[in-house]
Amino acid sequence: MEDTDSQSPPVEHHAAQASRIRNIDPSEAVTGVAIVLGILGGALGVVCTLFLADASSVGSWIAYCLIAALAGGSAGIVVGGMFGAIFGVIRGVTIPARWDHKS
Repeated sequence: MEDTDSQSPPVEHHAAQASRIRNIDPSEAVTGVAIVLGILGGALGVVCTLFLADASSVGSWIAYCLIAALAGGSAGIVVGGMFGAIFGVIRGVTIPARWDHKS
């Protein structure tokens, strides 16, 4: 008897189940995680500056907080982009390359 299992059409409940699985686009993962960690890094930089900085005037506090927010935010964006890329590659999909061979 022939093995016809590999030639049988896909069952519909597998197709419905496959459509419910959420695939993550790697670019969305990188952007989303980078934005979240950038905001958290900026906020953490400002909070740490308020507790640790020794400023003599209000202008100094503002300048220190601005520098800390930029530094913490950029560090958060870099780390978030790295984690987003890892998540995107592990759980994401790859878009097949399109080859147009015209001879």
